[in-house]
Amino acid sequence: MPSKNKEVQKALKDGKITKKQYEKLPDALLIGIARKGDKKGGVKEKRKKVGKAKGKAGRPKKGSMVKVEE
Repeated sequence: MPSKNKEVQKALKDGKITKKQYEKLPDALLIGIARKGDKKGGVKEKRKKVGKAKGKAGRPKKGSMVKVEE
């Protein structure tokens, strides 16, 4: 389903969506992917524990302090 939408075509050119996505997905989904930021579907974050929880194993508990790197 190649799109005639300017926003979608620009996203394809800029590398925000893949050629395969462009050919198979409808316009509404492609616009959503393009606005989020990258081909994988969003900005990825790395979450690092800080303070007392830093040395503990496992993922951070809900509500605990974390440092977010994009």
